[in-house]
Formats: sequence, C-alpha cells, structure tokens
Amino acid sequence: MKYQEYTPTNTLENIIDSYWLIKDLNQFEHQRVLPDGCSDLIFNLGKATSSIPKETIVISGMMTTFLDISLDNDSELLGIRFKPGQLSKLTSHPLFEIKNKTIEASELIPSLDIEKLEELESQKSLKNRLKYIEHIIYQIINNNKKPNDPLITSVTDFILHSSESVNIEKLAKRFNISLRQLERKFKHNVGVTMKEFTRITRFNQTKKNISDNPDQSLLHIAFDFGYYDHSHLTNEFRHFSGQIPSDFR
Repeated sequence: MKYQEYTPTNTLENIIDSYWLIKDLNQFEHQRVLPDGCSDLIFNLGKATSSIPKETIVISGMMTTFLDISLDNDSELLGIRFKPGQLSKLTSHPLFEIKNKTIEASELIPSLDIEKLEELESQKSLKNRLKYIEHIIYQIINNNKKPNDPLITSVTDFILHSSESVNIEKLAKRFNISLRQLERKFKHNVGVTMKEFTRITRFNQTKKNISDNPDQSLLHIAFDFGYYDHSHLTNEFRHFSGQIPSDFR
C-alpha cells in the first residue's frame, strides 16, 4: 500500500472530505503535494518526515502552492482531509494564520495531545482507528460549541461548483453581505482569501479537465476556465504545481 483514501460516515460527510493513509512504501520516496482547497489533521504513527515530526498530531493549513515531502518505508501517516471551511468547527483560531504551515495540533486544539495519539495507536485495525478518530472529532465539536454559521459553507460550495469565473463583489451581493465582512469571515474560517480560494479551485478544475481530455487544445481549455491566454494558464500551473499544464495529460 502507498496511498489510500476512505469515505467518512454519513454523519460526518458534510465536514470531512475523506480519510487517507500512507503506509508500507517500498522505498524512500519524494512526494509532491498540490493545493486542493482543504486543510488536514494528520496523525504521524511512523518515522518523522521532512515536515512532520515523529509521534505527533499536526494540522496542515490551507496550501497556496506545492510542497515536496520526503517519506521512507517506515512512514505511516493517517489523515483527515476537511472540506473547505470545516476545520473551523473544531477551533476558533483564525485559520489564515496557519496558511502554508504545518503546526502541532495542540496549539489550536489542546485536547489533541500525545495521549490521543497513543490511544489511536492502541487500536489494532484500521476500522477501529477510523472509528476512534470520528469519536475524537465529535467530542471536539461538541466541546467547542461554536455557533453554526452556514454562510461560509454556502459560499465555498458556490465557488466549488461554479462553471465560470467567480466575481467576488457579485458573490457578496448574492449572499446579502458586505464584501469586507465576507472577506474577513472567509479568511478567518477557510484560511485563505476568496481570491486565493477561487484560483486554487480553478487550478484543480482545469487540471482535471486536462487529464480527462488529453487531446483537447490547451488554449481552448485556458479560455474555457477563464484564463487570459496560454501563458496565464502556464504561469498558474507553475505556481500551484511546479509543472506545466501538459504534464497532466
């Protein structure tokens, strides 16, 4: 096994995008991680990596560019990928302060200490480990008692499912809120500005389209997704992935 994803239970599917596991690598590997519009809670059950110390729980904030990490055959990472804005249900800390950073989870969520990691390690099967993780998430959300604000979920969903370039000023009017208020709330709860999030979303949509349609003209794809020209498309891909669009065919 190298990398595997697992679906959350129905009760957490609105908060969690997926669980993921990296384990049993055959050899030392370099892995490039690309921005996906999500934040992650990661349990390191194996050796230290280039960015995650051994036997720690860390939070990886929203990424706005690619990250290269090093893994060896004793690496074992179990992660929770939160949907955009949903990590904020576990903490009131401004998430923009951890953009492009990986920090110890206890800095934002004190209950995520070494005892939680040890208890997770004591669960012998993956099924029981995922069940224990869901128990932890429920517990943190209940203890946090943060008022439910559907605004950010609605805004992120609109951006994620929009078939054309998103005008941020029009978006604020659509949700009957001032642009300044919306930008402040979004940055606090999602971890990046709305402009950054729309760029990340467009990059991922375009990358998928290129992969799904390898014979289609890159210039046509660029226009379809609101890029000015092929050069604009290439510059965005280099920023987010360190690669050029044709690398994803």
